[in-house]
Amino acid sequence: MTQPTQAAADDSAAPTGGVPARAAGTGVPASDGPASVYSKDYWDQVFEQVRRKPTAMLAIAMLVLLYAVAIYAPLLANDRPWLMEAVDKGAYRSARTSLRPIALNLKGMIRDGQDAFLERQAELKAEREAAGQDVASVVRTWSEALASEAGAISQRVDTMASQMLPEDRALLDEVRAALEHAVALAQAGDPGAVEAAGTLSDLTKRARSELVARDPAADGAAGTEGIELQPVSSRPVLETITRAEVYFMGLWLLLMTWILWNPAVNAVLLGRDRARMRRARRPKFLACLLLPLIAVLAWEPRDASFETAPYKAGLTAGDIEATRVVFVPFAFGFAEQNDGEYFRPPTWHRYAEISEEGYYVTGPRAEALDDLEGFRPPANPVQVRTGEPERNEVMRHALGTDSLGRDLVARMIWGARVSLSVGLVSTLFLLLIGTVLGALAGYYGGWVDIVISRVIEVVQCFPVFFLILIVVALTEQSGVLPIMVIIGLFRWPGVARLVRGEFIRLRGQDFVLASRGLGVPDSRTIFRHVLPNAMGPVLVAATFAVAAGILTESALSFLGFGVQAPIPSWGSLIQESRSAEHWWIQVFPGLLIFLTVVLYNLLGEGVRDALDPRIKKA
Repeated sequence: MTQPTQAAADDSAAPTGGVPARAAGTGVPASDGPASVYSKDYWDQVFEQVRRKPTAMLAIAMLVLLYAVAIYAPLLANDRPWLMEAVDKGAYRSARTSLRPIALNLKGMIRDGQDAFLERQAELKAEREAAGQDVASVVRTWSEALASEAGAISQRVDTMASQMLPEDRALLDEVRAALEHAVALAQAGDPGAVEAAGTLSDLTKRARSELVARDPAADGAAGTEGIELQPVSSRPVLETITRAEVYFMGLWLLLMTWILWNPAVNAVLLGRDRARMRRARRPKFLACLLLPLIAVLAWEPRDASFETAPYKAGLTAGDIEATRVVFVPFAFGFAEQNDGEYFRPPTWHRYAEISEEGYYVTGPRAEALDDLEGFRPPANPVQVRTGEPERNEVMRHALGTDSLGRDLVARMIWGARVSLSVGLVSTLFLLLIGTVLGALAGYYGGWVDIVISRVIEVVQCFPVFFLILIVVALTEQSGVLPIMVIIGLFRWPGVARLVRGEFIRLRGQDFVLASRGLGVPDSRTIFRHVLPNAMGPVLVAATFAVAAGILTESALSFLGFGVQAPIPSWGSLIQESRSAEHWWIQVFPGLLIFLTVVLYNLLGEGVRDALDPRIKKA
């Protein structure tokens, strides 16, 4: 039977003078080449024991899927199309008509001069200060004001040019050149800037009158006049993805495909040598962490050429004419409201059917005349936008909607980001604090142990949830990070006591005494040699701590102290309604919370059994 301390102690023999690491449970040094007899080390046995537990493997698979849904939420539930080839006439028309007013504003600013601009800024600052308002957002320098106006003109020129044929862009090229010339002269204080700004204004006037888009739907000759616009290909979903999201998407892709690429690496690069495979565990883990950084460095913000018009609304109204459009599986944003569908039951439910006029067909909300006055409630027709399932299709709102008509599936997918990340990050905080304090108390003992133990006892005297609730309420901090930190700051004593007990048990072991005798620094002895042998109970406690963190965040959000609207979390979704009539609001987010906690508990039990020192060797 191989104990954790024995296996890790063999690993830690290097500081004692380069003693070769030995295969756990044997007295034979581990071979650098292919071994005729492969002896499993402690962690081989742990992984094998976990693989033998169906419940633990099921929990791992389900948790990987849940975290994948949270990480890839923008690609699953979004009101932006995944791919769109279209002409955005609304954006083009808005850019063309607003180009000249901005140019006139720039011309007036240059004509009045820098001194007049700074004088107006001083007056505005005084007015804001007298009213007790923030002045940072209105006070600008002359260069900043010029750059702001020039940027607004450039943005509109780029929006127009992106949809025009190359042969029609000559006038816009003149506008760009005139803009650069006028701004350069104005920044240099050259009197010729006024004339240059006038030239820019004349060019934008020509652009407004000459660059009218052709409308084939118009009658007669009007349908052939104007310039022809070309479809622009874009991926609107990718425009919203940040570098952090790219990193975690890449990281999770590597982890999910581990069972596919790891055997290939072991066969091709490591020659299936067990000793080399064992030593490669850490490099593989580091590679998974570092490889996604390549994608992050290569990632560049996309040009949002259709930013000026909502996609689905523009497609529905005809302002955007698409030749090809592909939406994500759930074509609803987490904050997208749907009038006429507030508190709509799941669309597979018999009470969810809505007529074309906007009335519920059956159920308690069906159209009914008032018995006394014959009053008929006003209709609120359902607007089906492009990309959405039809009005009564089963998958339109498979889990219903909330009080504002927001799709519950989309909000649950995005809410997984908050709930799952709170559990993980808060656990990392409490593990860091508890492990460090517990290690110091158990290793040094004496007055250090007394002081840290008293602190642990004091923190444990307080009811943790109510303490967290008070701190969140008094600090008035909103957002996810404060909740993560606060949970971590008050839930560490349990981990600290586990680590302290393990260090008290291990500090008298031979490998610890040898490390001290050789003059190895205490910090290296604690964190390089003793701590790895004490991590078994900590890993088990971590799985249960993640579940506890999810429950705590859900309870805080349910009470209104969690993340603020419109950002969803599973706990805040339940808060949308406490009426039994809207049963889907409580049932589906509650089931997700229950499922996640159960999965973490099953994983914790599996890890606990696998780390039991009484496990049998295969």
